[in-house]
Amino acid sequence: MRAASLAAAGAAALALSACGGGGSSPPKHHIHLTAFERQGKAVFIANCGGCHQLADAGTNGGAGPALTSPATASHVREVLADGPSFMPANIVTGAKAAAVAAYVAAATK
Repeated sequence: MRAASLAAAGAAALALSACGGGGSSPPKHHIHLTAFERQGKAVFIANCGGCHQLADAGTNGGAGPALTSPATASHVREVLADGPSFMPANIVTGAKAAAVAAYVAAATK
């Protein structure tokens, strides 16, 4: 009888962990990105991630602000062009800047 109870408890624990009910960390929020936004993510990681924390990108930079609040693509383009504070102006430009802006807007929704 005890073996049956242990087996049932083990099966219940396995079922809970398979659907996220038994883990200690919350499930990650899945963000659907377009191909253009995925390009922006790669450019963001390479050029911005060293300074900025962005959960979806997996970056932990601490020199610039963490990107946790919703941002519009147009605002991100302005920031990339102006380079506020000690951020260099035009760190990325053209199509790369547009892709980064689209990605950051999608990732901070």
